[in-house]
Amino acid sequence: MGQTAIDSRILRDALSSFATGVTIVTTVDQAGEPVGMTASSFNSVSMDPPLILWSVTKTALSAPIFQQAKHFSVHVLAADQMTLSNRFARSGADKFEGVDYQLDDQGVPLLSGALTRFDCRTWSVYEGGDHWIIVGEVTNMEANKGEGLVFSGGSYATATTIQPPNPDVQNDDGPIEDLLIYNLARAYVQVSSKFHNAVEESGLSIPQWRILASLHGGKARNFADLVARTFVSPKKMHHLLAQMQKAGWLTVEGENSAAMITSTAQGQAQVEHLFELGAEQEVVALGEAGKPGQERLISLLRAVIANTNE
Repeated sequence: MGQTAIDSRILRDALSSFATGVTIVTTVDQAGEPVGMTASSFNSVSMDPPLILWSVTKTALSAPIFQQAKHFSVHVLAADQMTLSNRFARSGADKFEGVDYQLDDQGVPLLSGALTRFDCRTWSVYEGGDHWIIVGEVTNMEANKGEGLVFSGGSYATATTIQPPNPDVQNDDGPIEDLLIYNLARAYVQVSSKFHNAVEESGLSIPQWRILASLHGGKARNFADLVARTFVSPKKMHHLLAQMQKAGWLTVEGENSAAMITSTAQGQAQVEHLFELGAEQEVVALGEAGKPGQERLISLLRAVIANTNE
Protein backbone atom coordinates (compact mmCIF):
# COMPACT_ATOMS: atom_id res chain seq x y z
CA MET A 1 0.00 0.00 0.00
CA GLY A 2 1.44 3.43 -0.98
CA GLN A 3 2.10 6.12 1.57
CA THR A 4 -0.53 8.88 1.74
CA ALA A 5 0.90 12.38 1.25
CA ILE A 6 0.27 14.69 4.19
CA ASP A 7 0.10 18.45 3.65
CA SER A 8 2.71 19.92 6.02
CA ARG A 9 0.69 23.05 6.77
CA ILE A 10 -2.46 21.07 7.61
CA LEU A 11 -0.36 18.74 9.77
CA ARG A 12 1.19 21.71 11.61
CA ASP A 13 -2.23 23.21 12.28
CA ALA A 14 -3.54 19.85 13.53
CA LEU A 15 -0.57 19.36 15.86
CA SER A 16 -1.12 22.83 17.33
CA SER A 17 -4.26 21.46 19.03
CA PHE A 18 -1.93 19.49 21.31
CA ALA A 19 -1.10 21.85 24.18
CA THR A 20 2.55 21.87 25.21
CA GLY A 21 4.72 23.61 27.73
CA VAL A 22 7.13 26.29 26.52
CA THR A 23 10.88 25.99 27.07
CA ILE A 24 14.06 27.87 26.26
CA VAL A 25 17.07 25.66 25.52
CA THR A 26 20.53 27.17 26.02
CA THR A 27 24.08 26.09 25.29
CA VAL A 28 27.43 27.66 24.35
CA ASP A 29 29.13 27.68 20.94
CA GLN A 30 32.77 26.86 20.20
CA ALA A 31 33.73 30.53 20.59
CA GLY A 32 32.24 30.58 24.10
CA GLU A 33 29.21 32.69 23.10
CA PRO A 34 25.83 31.89 24.69
CA VAL A 35 23.18 30.41 22.38
CA GLY A 36 19.49 29.92 23.07
CA MET A 37 16.14 29.29 21.40
CA THR A 38 12.50 28.77 22.33
CA ALA A 39 11.22 25.21 21.88
CA SER A 40 7.91 23.50 22.60
CA SER A 41 9.12 20.07 21.42
CA PHE A 42 10.21 18.90 24.88
CA ASN A 43 9.38 15.58 26.53
CA SER A 44 10.54 13.03 29.06
CA VAL A 45 12.17 9.80 27.87
CA SER A 46 13.41 7.75 30.83
CA MET A 47 13.61 7.84 34.61
CA ASP A 48 16.57 5.47 34.87
CA PRO A 49 18.77 6.86 33.50
CA PRO A 50 17.10 10.29 33.68
CA LEU A 51 16.65 11.27 30.03
CA ILE A 52 14.71 14.04 28.29
CA LEU A 53 14.48 15.08 24.63
CA TRP A 54 13.71 18.06 22.48
CA SER A 55 14.01 18.75 18.75
CA VAL A 56 15.30 21.59 16.58
CA THR A 57 14.52 22.19 12.90
CA LYS A 58 17.56 21.68 10.69
CA THR A 59 17.05 25.09 9.07
CA ALA A 60 17.43 26.96 12.38
CA LEU A 61 20.63 29.02 12.46
CA SER A 62 21.61 27.51 15.83
CA ALA A 63 20.82 23.91 14.80
CA PRO A 64 24.46 22.96 14.05
CA ILE A 65 25.54 24.35 17.43
CA PHE A 66 22.97 22.32 19.38
CA GLN A 67 23.67 19.23 17.27
CA GLN A 68 27.35 19.33 18.32
CA ALA A 69 26.93 20.66 21.87
CA LYS A 70 28.12 18.47 24.73
CA HIS A 71 25.93 20.16 27.34
CA PHE A 72 22.69 22.17 27.33
CA SER A 73 19.98 23.37 29.71
CA VAL A 74 16.21 23.27 29.23
CA HIS A 75 14.26 26.02 31.00
CA VAL A 76 10.54 25.35 31.49
CA LEU A 77 9.00 28.82 31.43
CA ALA A 78 6.65 30.30 33.98
CA ALA A 79 3.32 31.86 32.99
CA ASP A 80 4.75 35.39 33.23
CA GLN A 81 7.65 34.74 30.81
CA MET A 82 5.87 35.24 27.47
CA THR A 83 8.14 38.18 26.61
CA LEU A 84 11.23 36.06 27.24
CA SER A 85 9.78 33.27 25.09
CA ASN A 86 9.17 35.67 22.19
CA ARG A 87 12.68 37.10 22.55
CA PHE A 88 14.35 33.70 22.21
CA ALA A 89 12.02 32.66 19.38
CA ARG A 90 13.59 35.34 17.19
CA SER A 91 16.87 35.03 15.33
CA GLY A 92 19.67 37.41 16.23
CA ALA A 93 22.81 37.83 18.27
CA ASP A 94 21.28 40.01 20.99
CA LYS A 95 18.94 37.52 22.67
CA PHE A 96 20.89 37.60 25.95
CA GLU A 97 21.33 41.36 26.07
CA GLY A 98 19.71 42.64 29.25
CA VAL A 99 18.61 39.12 30.28
CA ASP A 100 19.43 37.93 33.80
CA TYR A 101 21.55 34.78 33.55
CA GLN A 102 24.71 33.12 34.86
CA LEU A 103 27.08 30.53 33.42
CA ASP A 104 27.45 27.04 34.87
CA ASP A 105 30.72 25.08 35.05
CA GLN A 106 30.30 24.07 31.38
CA GLY A 107 29.77 27.67 30.24
CA VAL A 108 26.06 27.05 29.55
CA PRO A 109 23.89 30.11 30.33
CA LEU A 110 21.28 29.53 33.03
CA LEU A 111 18.30 31.90 32.83
CA SER A 112 16.72 33.28 35.99
CA GLY A 113 13.04 32.92 36.81
CA ALA A 114 12.29 29.63 35.06
CA LEU A 115 9.67 27.38 36.60
CA THR A 116 11.97 24.36 36.21
CA ARG A 117 15.44 23.89 34.73
CA PHE A 118 17.08 20.68 33.54
CA ASP A 119 20.87 20.77 33.07
CA CYS A 120 21.85 18.02 30.65
CA ARG A 121 24.75 16.16 29.13
CA THR A 122 24.03 15.27 25.50
CA TRP A 123 23.17 11.56 25.41
CA SER A 124 22.51 11.14 21.71
CA VAL A 125 21.37 13.03 18.60
CA TYR A 126 19.03 11.42 16.09
CA GLU A 127 17.92 12.51 12.63
CA GLY A 128 14.15 12.87 12.49
CA GLY A 129 13.09 14.09 9.05
CA ASP A 130 13.58 17.86 8.93
CA HIS A 131 14.54 18.01 12.64
CA TRP A 132 17.38 16.89 14.89
CA ILE A 133 16.09 14.99 17.95
CA ILE A 134 18.40 15.73 20.87
CA VAL A 135 18.34 13.44 23.90
CA GLY A 136 19.97 14.66 27.10
CA GLU A 137 20.89 13.00 30.39
CA VAL A 138 19.78 15.18 33.30
CA THR A 139 22.77 15.89 35.54
CA ASN A 140 21.19 18.62 37.67
CA MET A 141 17.79 20.25 38.04
CA GLU A 142 16.09 23.12 39.79
CA ALA A 143 12.32 23.25 40.34
CA ASN A 144 10.16 26.11 41.65
CA LYS A 145 6.48 26.33 42.44
CA GLY A 146 4.24 28.28 40.12
CA GLU A 147 2.11 28.17 36.99
CA GLY A 148 3.72 27.11 33.73
CA LEU A 149 3.43 28.79 30.34
CA VAL A 150 1.48 26.74 27.77
CA PHE A 151 1.26 26.94 23.97
CA SER A 152 -1.95 25.72 22.36
CA GLY A 153 -3.67 26.42 19.05
CA GLY A 154 -1.14 29.08 18.09
CA SER A 155 -1.61 31.04 21.34
CA TYR A 156 -0.01 31.24 24.74
CA ALA A 157 -2.11 29.89 27.58
CA THR A 158 -2.06 29.01 31.26
CA ALA A 159 -4.97 27.09 32.74
CA THR A 160 -7.13 29.00 30.26
CA THR A 161 -6.17 30.60 26.95
CA ILE A 162 -4.77 34.12 27.22
CA GLN A 163 -7.22 36.02 25.03
CA PRO A 164 -6.81 39.59 23.71
CA PRO A 165 -9.42 42.13 24.83
CA ASN A 166 -12.80 41.58 23.22
CA PRO A 167 -13.33 44.36 20.64
CA ASP A 168 -17.12 43.98 21.02
CA VAL A 169 -16.93 45.07 24.64
CA GLN A 170 -17.28 48.85 24.79
CA ASN A 171 -15.08 50.41 27.44
CA ASP A 172 -15.00 54.04 28.38
CA ASP A 173 -11.33 54.47 27.49
CA GLY A 174 -11.56 58.10 26.40
CA PRO A 175 -10.22 59.78 23.25
CA ILE A 176 -7.57 57.11 22.60
CA GLU A 177 -10.29 54.96 20.98
CA ASP A 178 -10.58 57.54 18.18
CA LEU A 179 -6.86 57.75 17.40
CA LEU A 180 -5.76 56.12 14.14
CA ILE A 181 -2.34 55.23 15.55
CA TYR A 182 -3.94 53.39 18.49
CA ASN A 183 -6.33 51.38 16.31
CA LEU A 184 -3.56 50.51 13.84
CA ALA A 185 -1.36 49.24 16.68
CA ARG A 186 -4.16 47.25 18.34
CA ALA A 187 -5.27 45.66 15.07
CA TYR A 188 -1.66 44.78 14.20
CA VAL A 189 -1.01 43.07 17.53
CA GLN A 190 -4.23 41.04 17.44
CA VAL A 191 -4.02 40.02 13.77
CA SER A 192 -0.28 39.28 13.70
CA SER A 193 0.02 37.30 16.96
CA LYS A 194 -1.05 33.88 15.66
CA PHE A 195 0.60 34.40 12.27
CA HIS A 196 3.95 35.35 13.81
CA ASN A 197 3.81 32.25 15.99
CA ALA A 198 3.39 30.16 12.81
CA VAL A 199 6.35 31.95 11.21
CA GLU A 200 8.60 31.18 14.17
CA GLU A 201 7.34 27.58 14.33
CA SER A 202 8.51 27.19 10.72
CA GLY A 203 12.08 28.08 11.75
CA LEU A 204 12.12 31.67 10.50
CA SER A 205 12.47 34.88 12.46
CA ILE A 206 9.99 37.66 11.72
CA PRO A 207 12.65 39.78 9.92
CA GLN A 208 13.66 36.74 7.83
CA TRP A 209 10.00 36.19 6.88
CA ARG A 210 9.61 39.84 5.86
CA ILE A 211 12.77 39.69 3.73
CA LEU A 212 11.76 36.49 1.92
CA ALA A 213 8.16 37.66 1.54
CA SER A 214 9.36 40.94 -0.01
CA LEU A 215 11.45 38.96 -2.50
CA HIS A 216 8.79 36.36 -3.26
CA GLY A 217 7.94 35.77 -6.89
CA GLY A 218 11.49 36.31 -8.10
CA LYS A 219 11.54 40.03 -7.33
CA ALA A 220 14.97 41.66 -7.02
CA ARG A 221 15.14 44.55 -4.57
CA ASN A 222 17.91 46.93 -3.69
CA PHE A 223 19.27 47.18 -0.16
CA ALA A 224 17.53 50.45 0.78
CA ASP A 225 14.13 49.23 -0.48
CA LEU A 226 14.46 46.02 1.53
CA VAL A 227 15.36 47.96 4.69
CA ALA A 228 12.28 50.18 4.27
CA ARG A 229 9.94 47.24 3.61
CA THR A 230 11.10 45.07 6.51
CA PHE A 231 11.72 47.65 9.28
CA VAL A 232 15.20 46.18 9.81
CA SER A 233 18.13 48.50 10.53
CA PRO A 234 20.88 48.61 7.86
CA LYS A 235 23.41 47.09 10.26
CA LYS A 236 21.17 44.15 11.13
CA MET A 237 20.13 43.79 7.49
CA HIS A 238 23.76 43.19 6.44
CA HIS A 239 24.03 40.49 9.13
CA LEU A 240 20.74 38.80 8.16
CA LEU A 241 21.52 38.81 4.43
CA ALA A 242 24.88 37.15 5.06
CA GLN A 243 23.20 34.43 7.17
CA MET A 244 20.38 33.86 4.69
CA GLN A 245 22.71 33.73 1.70
CA LYS A 246 24.77 31.12 3.53
CA ALA A 247 21.57 29.12 4.15
CA GLY A 248 20.83 29.22 0.40
CA TRP A 249 17.65 31.33 0.73
CA LEU A 250 18.76 34.33 -1.32
CA THR A 251 21.57 35.79 -3.41
CA VAL A 252 23.28 39.15 -2.95
CA GLU A 253 24.96 40.90 -5.87
CA GLY A 254 27.01 44.02 -5.19
CA GLU A 255 28.14 45.50 -1.91
CA ASN A 256 26.74 47.69 0.85
CA SER A 257 23.88 50.02 -0.20
CA ALA A 258 24.34 49.15 -3.90
CA ALA A 259 23.54 45.48 -3.32
CA MET A 260 20.67 43.81 -5.18
CA ILE A 261 18.98 40.91 -3.42
CA THR A 262 16.97 38.06 -4.99
CA SER A 263 15.41 35.01 -3.34
CA THR A 264 16.28 31.49 -4.46
CA ALA A 265 13.80 28.69 -5.12
CA GLN A 266 14.69 27.35 -1.67
CA GLY A 267 13.96 30.73 -0.12
CA GLN A 268 10.59 30.96 -1.83
CA ALA A 269 9.69 27.48 -0.66
CA GLN A 270 10.37 28.57 2.94
CA VAL A 271 7.48 31.06 2.88
CA GLU A 272 4.99 29.57 0.39
CA HIS A 273 2.76 28.01 3.03
CA LEU A 274 2.90 31.19 5.14
CA PHE A 275 1.26 33.21 2.36
CA GLU A 276 -1.56 30.65 2.32
CA LEU A 277 -1.88 30.75 6.11
CA GLY A 278 -1.89 34.55 6.11
CA ALA A 279 -4.70 34.62 3.55
CA GLU A 280 -6.76 32.21 5.66
CA GLN A 281 -6.28 34.31 8.79
CA GLU A 282 -7.25 37.48 6.88
CA VAL A 283 -10.62 35.91 6.02
CA VAL A 284 -11.28 35.40 9.74
CA ALA A 285 -10.06 38.89 10.66
CA LEU A 286 -12.18 40.68 8.02
CA GLY A 287 -15.36 38.75 8.78
CA GLU A 288 -18.39 39.99 6.84
CA ALA A 289 -16.37 42.78 5.18
CA GLY A 290 -14.87 40.10 2.91
CA LYS A 291 -12.81 40.83 -0.20
CA PRO A 292 -14.29 44.32 -0.85
CA GLY A 293 -13.45 45.32 2.73
CA GLN A 294 -9.93 43.98 2.33
CA GLU A 295 -9.37 46.00 -0.85
CA ARG A 296 -10.67 49.23 0.78
CA LEU A 297 -8.54 48.68 3.88
CA ILE A 298 -5.37 47.97 1.92
CA SER A 299 -6.01 51.07 -0.21
CA LEU A 300 -6.35 53.24 2.89
CA LEU A 301 -3.25 51.73 4.49
CA ARG A 302 -1.23 52.34 1.33
CA ALA A 303 -2.33 55.96 1.44
CA VAL A 304 -1.20 56.18 5.07
CA ILE A 305 2.17 54.66 4.11
CA ALA A 306 2.60 57.09 1.21
CA ASN A 307 1.59 60.13 3.26
CA THR A 308 3.96 59.31 6.12
CA ASN A 309 6.96 58.18 4.04
CA GLU A 310 9.91 60.45 4.80
